[in-house]
Amino acid sequence: MATEELISWLNDAYAMELGLAPILENHARDVATDSSARARLQRHAADTRRHAELLRDCIERLGGRVSFVRATAAAVAGGIESLATAPFRDELVKNALIDYASEHFEIACYRALIIAAREAGRDDVRSTCEKILAEEVAMASWLENQIPTVVLGAMRGRAASA
Repeated sequence: MATEELISWLNDAYAMELGLAPILENHARDVATDSSARARLQRHAADTRRHAELLRDCIERLGGRVSFVRATAAAVAGGIESLATAPFRDELVKNALIDYASEHFEIACYRALIIAAREAGRDDVRSTCEKILAEEVAMASWLENQIPTVVLGAMRGRAASA
């Protein structure tokens, strides 16, 4: 039973990663004037796709199958969600907040997966999730450091155009 639950949760995480990749790619395009931020978001989008592949490997090692229904739904939703902030003047601020919140949701998911993998006696899955978790924590920290810059940039930009 523990393995079946773990496979289900890994499928959820797989779908989550696939859904977040297009959002990160869109947000990277939105920061066209900041090449450093654009590069970091592009790198994390690539990391996100790699995380999905690592999760697929875990699912298959456990004898499960990737849920293409979940994955497809998440990818479509991610593509749509990536456009959600476009109509707003403060798009970059909203993007930063969405990305920061998403990273913390991922962190919580991977912490839960680590516990579940340990309970199921799957050190290989636990180890994979710990590696992904470290990357998510690093990205969340980077995003947290970006929030003041993004907010002040939006405020100063608005004041200059007023």
